[in-house]
Amino acid sequence: KFFSNTYVSTIITLVLAYLLCLAGYMNIWPLFGAANQLLSALVLISLAVFLRTTGRKGWMLYVPMTFMFLVTMSALVLSVMGIYTKLGTGDFVFMVDGLQLILALALMTLAVLVVKHCCTELIKGHVEEAAEEIKEPAAGM
Repeated sequence: KFFSNTYVSTIITLVLAYLLCLAGYMNIWPLFGAANQLLSALVLISLAVFLRTTGRKGWMLYVPMTFMFLVTMSALVLSVMGIYTKLGTGDFVFMVDGLQLILALALMTLAVLVVKHCCTELIKGHVEEAAEEIKEPAAGM
């Protein structure tokens, strides 16, 4: 409710845009590629859930979506580890590294939440399908 307020969401957007102007877009550019790859992995898993809920087979998406998700998450983890290394050596600059750290952690958190929800839907679809297969032979007897 709080974030859906027009004024609050506008202020948050403006503050983030201002911070981006101060830090410069080149400072978050390394995360841009990871965000794009993560988006493609999330599209694949969303498409798999859509196909499952509409009764179509989506098994052909499982390998690419898993590969895309794992590779992108490992790249984000390596980015976060690199930023933590800077923090330990004293080379940490909040407007550069802090912004990258916040964005990387936000991307990872949101991606894990979406994947958890989608996997729950996929597994639920498989369980319902298996339950129907068990019921059908029993009904025929």
